[in-house]
Amino acid sequence: MVTTLDKFGRIIIPKRFREQLGINSKSTLNISEDGKRIVIEVVQEKKPVIDRNGILVFTGILEDTKSDLIKSDRNRRMHKLLTNEG
Repeated sequence: MVTTLDKFGRIIIPKRFREQLGINSKSTLNISEDGKRIVIEVVQEKKPVIDRNGILVFTGILEDTKSDLIKSDRNRRMHKLLTNEG
């Protein structure tokens, strides 16, 4: 399939390819060169939780800082104790 660049250097990936490869606006792509070729590959997202010898291990990136997570968990537990919810 032949395509052109726009004035900003962008190309359109045809819908047929996007659908076939499961690419959408949130997909991460890796672009590299191979001689005179440009190679675009879909970056496969790693699962944030994996099973390591029967133990679930979080391997992702935390959205909050550790101290924020600790404070949030502490507040949740204190609320549970003080209101006898459980």
